[in-house]
Amino acid sequence: MLTDAQFERFSTFIYEISGIRFQSNKNYFVASKLQNRCTALNLPNFDAYYDYLQKPSSKLEEYPKLMDEVTINETFFFRNQPQLDAFEQDILKPKLIDMKAKGQNRLRVWSCAASTGDEAYTTALQLISLPEAQGMAIEIVGTDICRKALETARNGVYKPYAVRNIPQDLMQKYFTHDEATNTYQLSDTIKKMVTFQECNLIDENRIKMLGHFDIAFCRNVLIYFDEPSKEKALWNMYHAIKDDGYLIVGHSENIYSQRHIFKQDKDHTAAIAYVKAPPGTPKL
Repeated sequence: MLTDAQFERFSTFIYEISGIRFQSNKNYFVASKLQNRCTALNLPNFDAYYDYLQKPSSKLEEYPKLMDEVTINETFFFRNQPQLDAFEQDILKPKLIDMKAKGQNRLRVWSCAASTGDEAYTTALQLISLPEAQGMAIEIVGTDICRKALETARNGVYKPYAVRNIPQDLMQKYFTHDEATNTYQLSDTIKKMVTFQECNLIDENRIKMLGHFDIAFCRNVLIYFDEPSKEKALWNMYHAIKDDGYLIVGHSENIYSQRHIFKQDKDHTAAIAYVKAPPGTPKL
């Protein structure tokens, strides 16, 4: 366990570099993760590790390893199927048809907190199965703060738990089962549709480099942010999403207090979709 002073110091440090705020009831979780880094670095205690983090070289070398420890990468393919069904039928198909009618043939999708790639690859599997997407240039970008998770995403090898909800026809077509390890390898056809990059959602300059997107998924991540960091992340997403684009959030997320940034699309509540609030919308 961390002392109250140690917990405050580390939780503030993690918050400042990631926007993630740990409450005091997460003391044991944070302490166990910090102990992993102390052991790896052969440091005697938490205070020594905090001092280590202050070294100039730690920003590039140790910060990512700390983030690998404390970020929670609970995810799987086709998570919340009813939401994905509504997204596909009510948003994705009509948007693709509308884009083609306007002579636009490039769709860009952003998985904001891609973790191990399950969400981004789910979108790829949805798109490759849609007749409306044929002839479109599809670009899916997955970003995350956790390097270890991104490495898993790029490899595209998954355990049975992660793939349990994938429709059988897609499993047979796009996955190969390795009986020796009981893992499933995603095909290059799908992997080539997605690129993964390291990115912090509160890093304005880094997000600008990603360009603009028609659709952004930010599911099950904002719940770990406090109000100031949530607002900053949402403004960054606002500027990255096209004016006619959509933000898809998780069923447990509430961004009502940021309705001056994004307003709920009441025609697509089942998809939990938001659109950009009109410029100048006051903060209430």
